[in-house]
Amino acid sequence: MVLKEVIAYYSTHGSLYCTMLDATKAFDRVDYCWLFRELLDKDFTREYLRLMLNMYTNHVTRVSWNGICSAVFLIKNGVKQGGVISPVLFCIYIDKLLDQLRTSGSGCFIGKVFLGALAYADDIVLVAPTHRAMQNMLAICDKLADEYNVVFNAKKSKCLYITSCVKQSRLLSAQPQFTIGGNVIEFVDKWPHLGILSLLCMIIKLKL
Repeated sequence: MVLKEVIAYYSTHGSLYCTMLDATKAFDRVDYCWLFRELLDKDFTREYLRLMLNMYTNHVTRVSWNGICSAVFLIKNGVKQGGVISPVLFCIYIDKLLDQLRTSGSGCFIGKVFLGALAYADDIVLVAPTHRAMQNMLAICDKLADEYNVVFNAKKSKCLYITSCVKQSRLLSAQPQFTIGGNVIEFVDKWPHLGILSLLCMIIKLKL
C-alpha cells in the first residue's frame, strides 16, 4: 500500500525510478557478530539476548541425502529459514542500511516522511525521483553490503521507470544505467512485488 501511494504521488507530479533489489541467500548470510551487536545497540533485555545467543551459537544440524545422514556440524551464521522471528531479525540486521538511505537525503519523500527505501524482510525496494538519487542510493547499498556480508544479485534485481506522462516516457529512450555489485540492473515494464503487486497495472491506471 505504501509503495502504491508513493508511485501515485510522484507519478502525478512527474516521474520516479523504482528498483527491486534481490539479496542472494539473505537469511543464510546473516553474520552473528553483527546481528548481536545490533541487538545490543537496541537495548534488548539480557534474558532475551541470552536466549537468542544460546539458540544460534549452539545451533547444529546435519545433511540428509538419499537416506544417508552426514555428521553433525555447527551452524556459524544465518537465521533459520521459516523461523517466526527470522524476518524480524533480518530487518534489525539491515536497519543501519535503511537508516543511511534515509539520512542521505536521496529517495522519495512525502512531506518530511522518507519513503525512498521500503523493506519487508529481504525484499527491498528503492524509489527515487531522479536517476542521480537512485545511483546514490545504490552506491550506499553497495558499501553496506560489503560491510554486512549481504550480496545483491543484479540479475534478479529489476528497475522500472514510472510516469503518468506518455510524452515524458517516450523522451526517455536511453535509460540511465544502474548497477549493484558491479553488475547492470535490467529495466523492465512490469515486475511483481511480494508476489501480488503488478506495477504495470498501476501505471496504466495512472495514465488513464
